[in-house]
Amino acid sequence: MQTQIAPPLTTTQKLSFGIGQIAEGVKTSVFGTFLLFYYNQVLGLAADLAGLAIALALIFDAVTDPMAGSISDRWRSRLGRRHPFIYASALPFGLAFYFTFAPPGGVIEAGQIALFAWMLAGTVLVRGAMTLYFVPHMALGAELSEDYDERTVLVATRHFFGALGFVMVFVLGFGYFFSPSPEFPNGQTNPDAYPPFILLLSVIAASAILTTARGTQSRIPWLPQPRDDLPRVRAVDVITEAYSSLRNPSFRWMLSGSIIITVVFGVAGATSLYLGTFFWKLNQFQILMTALAGPIGSMLGYTLSGRFFRWLDKREAMITGGVAWLAIHAAPILCYLAGWLPEPGSWALAITLTVTTVLAGACIGQLIVGSHTTMADIADEQELTTGLRQEGVFFGASAFATKCSGALGSWIAGLVLVAIDWPVGQTIKSADDIPLDTMITLAIIAGPVSVLLAVPGLLCLRGYRLNRDRLAEIQATLRENRLARSA
Repeated sequence: MQTQIAPPLTTTQKLSFGIGQIAEGVKTSVFGTFLLFYYNQVLGLAADLAGLAIALALIFDAVTDPMAGSISDRWRSRLGRRHPFIYASALPFGLAFYFTFAPPGGVIEAGQIALFAWMLAGTVLVRGAMTLYFVPHMALGAELSEDYDERTVLVATRHFFGALGFVMVFVLGFGYFFSPSPEFPNGQTNPDAYPPFILLLSVIAASAILTTARGTQSRIPWLPQPRDDLPRVRAVDVITEAYSSLRNPSFRWMLSGSIIITVVFGVAGATSLYLGTFFWKLNQFQILMTALAGPIGSMLGYTLSGRFFRWLDKREAMITGGVAWLAIHAAPILCYLAGWLPEPGSWALAITLTVTTVLAGACIGQLIVGSHTTMADIADEQELTTGLRQEGVFFGASAFATKCSGALGSWIAGLVLVAIDWPVGQTIKSADDIPLDTMITLAIIAGPVSVLLAVPGLLCLRGYRLNRDRLAEIQATLRENRLARSA
């Protein structure tokens, strides 16, 4: 256990840590926005099969995320507990990410089962490689600082770069690769645009991972190390440590709330391109403008989160941001049904959607920052109770909850598309090819209905009880205990 006082974090170390989130932002953006759309609308895979592939990959995550956390918690090497996994993930992630969106022509021609198998294999490999990186990366953030407010800054920095990853995806996609053509007036339906688009994103993501590993490596001597009496992790340890983490009431409430809320995010993300293209009837540039509004709003929210969390403390800041997001997210659909919005396809509508999306992103940024910075505080509380540093276990579960937004939410979106008989593949050339009641049904489910489903998640957050004063007491006791064991 590390007992020496660590030097202050440098700006370079903070930025290097944050830059790594570009990789997760790129993956989440592509999977949340394009994965279901690409396989269903572009390649013609049935929506229920595409949703099943996403759900099965989620089950794989449910196993590997806690496993990655437990293994990295006990890992011993000259590179510490987290860095070996971060270094090892870069190349596998880049390769798996590219080939998921570049199925061979033979696979596409072989039919539904072959295409489903390729989607499933690619999605599982991408998620597995991301788990190898993402869980240790989040746990590393909890170890870099013990300061209550600096932890919030680190999380906000990480998510700022994650939002930057979203911006890169939409700028490169709709600004260049998805340019409309006579054959594909909606450029995002062009199958030939995806392989080069994803190849460039794969290189960017892998480079971001390596930047984090290298930029924070000098901090390893001051990071916590596993206790000498702990053996290498066994399969049974993953189960027992996961059970031990769930006995922590703060963690139970945070995890429950995060899972519920992030599933709603997933439904909203997976249906956003459908709504923008066919319901709102936006052109290519308007889609780009509204797509960028979300991550730009989030970046604004992350920038303001440090002061916001000092003002309200973490629990109240999360709940306030979440309530505001729910209201703003449902507003455009409700206003459209009431006849209060401009005509679909108009610039007035596009500007209205852009403004509301920026505001929604800034609000949800508070919830995202809070859900991750509290994990570092919970890890301190758990060490006081059990004597073990288990950042990996807690962030493994948190990563699982985060990935629900892209996996379980996309699966539910796929089921919704099947239930409302949404047309499949290239049969849709314009919004006129889809019945109006079908589009309105999708909009209501993705907007007001999903908002109602998120309310129980916000209520769960009220069960989180740690605050600034309580954490200071916990950390003071931990320092005394570490000094006693060292002596």
